[in-house]
Amino acid sequence: MRDYTAAAAAAPDGVPDEPIDLRQGRADMIELVRAASVVHRRGQWIEAIRNAGAVAMAMAGVIAAVAGAGRVTLGIVGAGWFLVSVLVLRGWAVKTAREGAVLQEMFDVALFYLPWRRTVSGDPIQEIDVLRLAKRMRAGSARDRRITDGWYDSTVGVHHPYDVLLSQLQNLQWDSRLRRAYSTIVAVLAVTWALIGALASVVAETTVTTALVAFVVPSLAAFQLAYEIYTGQRRIAAERERLANDVADILRVAQPGVLRKGERRALREQARNIQDGIFRTRVDVTRVPHWFYQLRRPGDEEDFAQALERERQRLSDPTP
Repeated sequence: MRDYTAAAAAAPDGVPDEPIDLRQGRADMIELVRAASVVHRRGQWIEAIRNAGAVAMAMAGVIAAVAGAGRVTLGIVGAGWFLVSVLVLRGWAVKTAREGAVLQEMFDVALFYLPWRRTVSGDPIQEIDVLRLAKRMRAGSARDRRITDGWYDSTVGVHHPYDVLLSQLQNLQWDSRLRRAYSTIVAVLAVTWALIGALASVVAETTVTTALVAFVVPSLAAFQLAYEIYTGQRRIAAERERLANDVADILRVAQPGVLRKGERRALREQARNIQDGIFRTRVDVTRVPHWFYQLRRPGDEEDFAQALERERQRLSDPTP
């Protein structure tokens, strides 16, 4: 089994012979990303079940409020689903998020030549479990092609660990933008649904008590989930933006060329601290659905690729 605690020993002194965008395509790197993607997909399915159940209960509540039938029964079922969603499904989602974060940390640590911090990430997942998970990814699928294409853009010519910091910055900025956009959509949908419920109650001329039983109680899971998603996405986006600003401050004063030994050591320590922050945000259970990521990907990918390329050219070693 690979010793992730010693990954830093292979760190290059100067410009790496193999830049990050090429190293991520190695077979062992692909296996880790496949395993992480399988776990992440499992977490997305758990969230999809929570979302579907919450929406179904909420829609049934509106129908009951208008039709005037089955309100009490629906209220009981809605309260029961709320408890299942919060106490059972969320617990599974938290466990899955942790497993996926550790797998992604194993990938980044090996890719970036960073030391493993057991106090932050715990123990790495056993290699046999990584292989077992990776085999669940269907070879040649759209997700698999995305993995083999690679996540990080070119850092060729950039001294280590500036290449690591560039990749971390791209990761942080991309994800924070994605999360803020999704949280805004969720907030708009939650407010819209509340207005629909109020309008349905007025049309049906229900009392306040009846409206609470027929609409609010069945919609509890949906409103709780919307609040959880909105606050969680905003919290993670804010933390990632803070980390991105820290990296940007480091890169702003960076210069191309050979790094002194002490300077290189200090930068590697800063990169490791940034990685700790990235891991903490990955452990958070709040996720962005795959369909939204795919919707935003073309525009965001082009924007951040161009930004990283400008920084790469600025920091590329001018010596042959």
